[in-house]
Amino acid sequence: MCEDPPIARRATWQKVAVRDEVLNRHDHPTAAEVHTSLRSTGIGLATVYRHLAGLVEEGTVRAVEHDGETRYDCNTGPHAHAACTRCGELWDVPLPATLAKNGVERMSVLDEVHLTYAGVCSACD
Repeated sequence: MCEDPPIARRATWQKVAVRDEVLNRHDHPTAAEVHTSLRSTGIGLATVYRHLAGLVEEGTVRAVEHDGETRYDCNTGPHAHAACTRCGELWDVPLPATLAKNGVERMSVLDEVHLTYAGVCSACD
C-alpha cells in the first residue's frame, strides 16, 4: 500500500474515495478502472477524471502513459516500470542508486527519468 498523504484542498467524500482507490491499488489503474471500482458510490466518470487530475497536480499520485492511455501510480518516488507486451500488466521496478548520465552530460539538472522495460511477463510466458 502506498503512503496516505494529506489532501491539500478541501476533502470532499468523492475526492477521498478516488484518492483511496488509487492509493490502495498497485496495478496502475486507468480513470475508467477507478470509476468502475467506485460505481456503487454514484461517482461520475467526469468527477473521477477531475479528482485524478487534481491528485496529480498536487503530487499525491503520478500519471503514467502506457499503451496509449493514462494510468495512475500511487508510487511518486523515483522508480522505473516493467510492462508485459502480451497482457498489458504494468508494475514498478526500483531504480539503481545512481544512474549513468551517458548522453545527458550537458544537462545541469536532471528532473525526471522515465524508464520502462517491455517484454513478456512470467504469467504469459
